[in-house]
Amino acid sequence: MAVIALLCAGAPLWATGAEEGASAEGMQPVELTFTYWGSPFEREAVEQMLQAFNDSHPNIQVRGQHIPDGYGEKIATMVAAGTPPDVGYLFEALAFPWAQDGVIADLTPHFKADPEASNRLAATYYNYDGGTKTIGTNAAAETMILYYNKSLFDTAGVDYPPSQASEAWTWEEFLAAARKLTVDRNGNNADSDAFDPENIDVFGVSFPSWWGGYLPMIYSNGGQLASDDGQRLMLDEPEAVEALQALQDMIYVHHVAPTPAQSEAMPSQAVMMQSGKVAMGVNGHWAILDYSQLEFDWSIGVLPYHQEPVTILLGSPSVIFAATEHPEEAFEFYKFHNDPAQVDLYAKGLWMPLQLDYYTDPDKTAEWLDAIPGVYPPESRGVLIDYTLNNTPRQPPAYWLKNQSQIFSEAIDPAMTKLWAGEATAQEAMDQAVRDAGPLMQGRW
Repeated sequence: MAVIALLCAGAPLWATGAEEGASAEGMQPVELTFTYWGSPFEREAVEQMLQAFNDSHPNIQVRGQHIPDGYGEKIATMVAAGTPPDVGYLFEALAFPWAQDGVIADLTPHFKADPEASNRLAATYYNYDGGTKTIGTNAAAETMILYYNKSLFDTAGVDYPPSQASEAWTWEEFLAAARKLTVDRNGNNADSDAFDPENIDVFGVSFPSWWGGYLPMIYSNGGQLASDDGQRLMLDEPEAVEALQALQDMIYVHHVAPTPAQSEAMPSQAVMMQSGKVAMGVNGHWAILDYSQLEFDWSIGVLPYHQEPVTILLGSPSVIFAATEHPEEAFEFYKFHNDPAQVDLYAKGLWMPLQLDYYTDPDKTAEWLDAIPGVYPPESRGVLIDYTLNNTPRQPPAYWLKNQSQIFSEAIDPAMTKLWAGEATAQEAMDQAVRDAGPLMQGRW
């Protein structure tokens, strides 16, 4: 159906060539390999997508290769052996250097020739060479949001978190709610003089310690992780330090969030919330898949903010390898593999669409959010549509910072460990991070 639509609209030459190949009598179909990771649940959905593609494209047959563990190492081995896949998921740490070295195809010409394919969220593109070339886009979009247990809010007499960015809680409002929702084993909340922080029964909030948890707060306070030219880490700047100190204070000053040791002893955030031990949780959109399968009254809201409401859009890229002998057919499959009409992971809560019309066309939005009753809560249109379109102003460094993996592993993460453990203030920890990152900064892709 995609090929027919392109022909009717005046298809680019590469698409015409693919169709001619299909119609040539006796010609064997083009064979492609697609590598991907993911859970057994994700594998099942991808295999269904592959079957649908192969059934609708007799001229192109794609073989899926599921690699659940050691993905990067196995793809690197395939590349070294001269047998890379045609299309595949890829980590940013491999995708950018390989694109620079010509291992990954530059998809700029394909997207320029295909307005339908290029109509994707701008923040999902992985560009390099000063923005002149593109690896492609995320396999799917994801954002960071706020989950909550409605029953705990009702018991505490606290209003639910807002679902519109225009009504988002300030940090002070968020903290006030978290204090009312944090309850010790004697039933006293964190506003009570009798509150016992050594014996907490319900935490007001939990948040992840990786960058997806703290970067939105830094951005919302006007800070950055690194300078735009990628030459300097900026976590020691006042805007970043203030946001990070506010997060640390949630643990050690206000006692509304668990310490790292307490978090390690807990089950998953979703299970903690289902069991009534956590009232709010910062997490990625992808957790909707888990939440929707747990039987309790939950919903989602937008994140609190310091200066302006902000979240981040993140994911990992899908790429076409430059060694493919069939770039046109590979791009035909590239467009299909993350089409929400072909993959049910969007309707089931794991993925968010890349295509802009799934956010701007109400009928398209309904195809995604209303396809399976009970998956997405009513607040989703504010939290996942408006918030994504209008409050993701800055791409995370994963999309553009050179040497990011080493910068995180050798400079940022060690400093963050001290911050979360309460062994250093935000200023002390980030001063260390910036010092250690200095020799590692290499600019942007």
